[in-house]
Amino acid sequence: MKDAKLEVVMAWFKKAENDLRTAEYTMTMDDPPYDTVCFHTQQCAEKYRVIA
Repeated sequence: MKDAKLEVVMAWFKKAENDLRTAEYTMTMDDPPYDTVCFHTQQCAEKYRVIA
């Protein structure tokens, strides 16, 4: 059972990291859509907060 929980946590971390990567990449655009950047950074923070 412990391994199954660890797999879920690791999958959630991966999703959080993907949100952060998306925000960072979007910021490299000319005139980036800041609402999208904010959305993905907020999602990243929430995913890490839920696990903590």
